[in-house]
Amino acid sequence: MPKIISHSLLTYHEIEMDEVIPLAMSFIADGRPWHSHAISPGCHFNPYPDLYAVVVEDNQHNIAYISPSVSFPEADKQLVRLLHGDDILNPDIRFTQSEQDIESELLQRVRQLNEQGVAWHHHMNFPHCLMTRQTQQWMITVESDAGVFQEEYPGEPKEILRQLEVLYFRNLEQST
Repeated sequence: MPKIISHSLLTYHEIEMDEVIPLAMSFIADGRPWHSHAISPGCHFNPYPDLYAVVVEDNQHNIAYISPSVSFPEADKQLVRLLHGDDILNPDIRFTQSEQDIESELLQRVRQLNEQGVAWHHHMNFPHCLMTRQTQQWMITVESDAGVFQEEYPGEPKEILRQLEVLYFRNLEQST
């Protein structure tokens, strides 16, 4: 039976890291709606102040599973690909004609944070995400020492997410 952890209005069921991918695969096999988050040390949603964690949400039953990790959990990259496709982390792929096609204040602010050297991380919040509760739309939330900001979208903002993922993982690689 998983350990239950309450934090920031969320209840997590703690699981081992080697259970994360099989759990997601079981949701896919069952046709169950799900999504995941990688959460950084210090993140508002992270019950482990000095650790990373992966969260897998079962959106059919409103259950959040969490697995802590000392370093960035590589399982997250596999989860992101399962959710958004193999190309989501590829810096050479564009899902729109050009970057000018994307009107995103959030993406502009993240680029400014990057230029200023401010650490940041983001959450892709699916409709009915347990971390947002108040929206039925897609939303991206960015947390940094400069503040928290978010943007809502009527559909999956795949190109904005791809650009954020590429920037985030580039920053993560440079910091290790």
